This record gives sequence, C-alpha cells and structure tokens, in this order.
Amino acid sequence: MSSRLSEKPVLGVVALLLANLLPCVAGEPKKETPAAPAENRKVILSHYMPWYEAPSMRGKWGGHWTGWKNEHDPENKNAKGLPDIYSHYHPLIGPYDSTDPDVLECQLLQMKLAGIDGVVADWYGQIEFHDYGPIHQATQALFQASEKLGMKFCALYEDRTIEKMVQDGALAKDRIGEHLTKVVDWCRKEWFGHPNYVRHKGKPLFLNFGPIYVKDAEIWKQALGEGEQRPQFFCLHHLWRSAGADGGFTWVHFEAWENEKDGKVIRQKLENIYGGISSEPDEVMVSATVGFHDVYEKSYGRVDHRNGETLKESLDVCMEGPWSLVQLVTWNDYGEGTIFEPTHESGYQALETLQEARRKEAPGFLFTAEDLRLPVRLLELRRKGGVEAETLEKISRLLAEGKCGEARKQLDAAGAPPPKS
Repeated sequence: MSSRLSEKPVLGVVALLLANLLPCVAGEPKKETPAAPAENRKVILSHYMPWYEAPSMRGKWGGHWTGWKNEHDPENKNAKGLPDIYSHYHPLIGPYDSTDPDVLECQLLQMKLAGIDGVVADWYGQIEFHDYGPIHQATQALFQASEKLGMKFCALYEDRTIEKMVQDGALAKDRIGEHLTKVVDWCRKEWFGHPNYVRHKGKPLFLNFGPIYVKDAEIWKQALGEGEQRPQFFCLHHLWRSAGADGGFTWVHFEAWENEKDGKVIRQKLENIYGGISSEPDEVMVSATVGFHDVYEKSYGRVDHRNGETLKESLDVCMEGPWSLVQLVTWNDYGEGTIFEPTHESGYQALETLQEARRKEAPGFLFTAEDLRLPVRLLELRRKGGVEAETLEKISRLLAEGKCGEARKQLDAAGAPPPKS
C-alpha cells in the first residue's frame, strides 16, 4: 500500500503538512562514558519509516521500492549499476525489508555511533487493515532491536489512518473516540512502561502527525486519559495547541531555504520558526534535515542538500538552541529524499556531520567516521554466512558497548569485507 495513507503515495510527510496550511577509536575506548551526562546533552531521535518490504523477508518487493504502479523493479539495475527503485537515492546496504533483524541491527548501531539516542517510528496502529499490519510488525521488530542494542524508541501515530478506515467502512464515525482510546491504551500497556521508551518531563512521549483527521480536542483528551497515566502528547507545530497537546514538533520548513543561500540568514529564519512555536523550549521538538527531493508525480517542493550545508544549518540551530528534543527528518524516507541513512549518493556525510555536532556538544563522545563503517561490515558478514553465530553476536555486543577497536579486530579476523565509501 502507500506511505502515510493506504491510498496515493503522494500523501507523504510533507504533503500532509502542506495540506494543512558511544565513542570508538582505533584501539579501545577510554574508561569515561562515551557521551556527556544525559542532563547536559540533547535527546536526538531519528524519524524512521518501517514500511519497506523485500523478498528476503516477505517474499515480494513492496510499493515503497517499486512505486505504486510498479514503475520500478529492484531486481534490475539503472545506468549507474544500482537497483531500480522508487527514489533518487539508494541505500548503501541495498533495498531491504523493515523486519530484517540484521538490517535493523546495522541501522541502529550506525545511529548509536553517530550520536543518535533512539528512533521515532512512523506507526499506523496495531490493527490489521490495509498495510497497517505489516507496518506494525516492522515497528515491533524495530523496538525489539532497539531494546537489545540499548537504544530508545517512541511512537508517532498517524491519525489519518482513521480517516481511511472510515472511508472504507471499517470504522463507524461514532466509534472514532473508542478506536483512538484503544490505540492509546494498547501503547500504554505494551510500550509506555518500557525502560527504553522515550520519556519527556517524566512521562512517555507520544507523537501524532497531525491531527489531520481527528481534530476534536475532546476526543484526544478522552483517549489520552488524565493524571499520571496521560503521556506527553506532541503534534505538528502548527496544530498542537488546537489539539490540546503538550507541545509541537517541526518538520521540513521549505520557507527557510526558499530563494536563499546565505547560511546566516537561513539559520535566523529557522530560529524564528522554531522559537515562534512556543516560548517554552520543552514544548517544542525541533528538526534537522538533510534536504527534500521527492519522486512524486506532483512534487511538493525541493530543498537542495547543497553538499551537506542544508543539514549543517538546520542541525546548528537545533544544537545551539534551548530545545532538548531534536528529531532527524528522516532516517529513511526514500520517496521524499530526507535520508540520514548512508546512501550511494551521499555516503556517510550526514552521520559524520552529526558526529561532529555531538562531539562539540559532548567532549566525552569520541566515536569516529571510521567507526560508522563497522556496522555495515557486520551486516555483510552476516549476509555472507559461514561465520559462527556466537562470533557475530560478540561483534554486535562490542559495537553496542562502544568497544569499536575490539570489534574491528574481530571483523578483520572473521574476514569481513572492507568498509564501503
């Protein structure tokens, strides 16, 4: 099915917005903690799309790789010898399935070594309807892998899924409140109490990309509950107050880069946008982005990557400002080209930039650009086969613990391919 809705793929992240307006060095790490104490550092979370399907896990290529009219075939190669996929960009590890535990391990370790604290999963709910079930399955796999590797996680719910259910007769309009309450109750039972779940101001953080469809604040109030059981509820930056939420999160703000190349001016524009959401920093989750370059038949705009300058500008504002929550937009939305994940086109540029920002903020953070290549070497070793599971798990554990020097030795001894890019 499609991206945020199980209908047309053009209804992606930015389309919805527009519609509504741990150190490693060559040897072993030092004894100090890989990063500064939590109270002195930002909480950086990567927005993650758990919607990719591949034959390796699910027997077929999903529409996020092939396009929604099967315009592309990942089994074929383009003129550059890369898989023919529905994107201008190509993952360095190749097109993958979002439930693949080896892929999730690689991605989460890359995040950890780049200074990312956890993931925000773009989630459609826990029900079997259109592609919501497979996305939920992948979200569960992502959260389980996060727990294993010591990463945080939280859910961002798409309330336009309810609109699709109503349109298709799967949910009566007078049952919307009941359905939404069940969604939140499920999260409270299964996720909110988990030690790895992201907490803000002492409560689990629950995001909504909207509200786009369920605009009645009273319905949200009843679904979220009251008192201690109520999570910290964040919505889109321009909609959060009308929803009775606790704060708002930003996304891709085209206006900051429109007809502008002066970095100082762009930074000032972003500061004004982020600061205008609320005078209270803890009511705002700001966003850093690499750019925006979609593949939609009707494009929703363009923010050029500018060889990494776009990321540096937005990340500088996030890191130098008073906001404690930072969301990276995004880890892997290949349809919209907002990708922090290493690609053939940009290599590790985004993660290396993030590493530099983390080191500037937290001097105890010592991971290097070379360390970022280690998780892919582990993934390729797993894919190649012939290595004992115990050895592979040991390497994974070493990377998760920030012992990259020892992990590198183990990878070399096991015959792992040299790093890419």
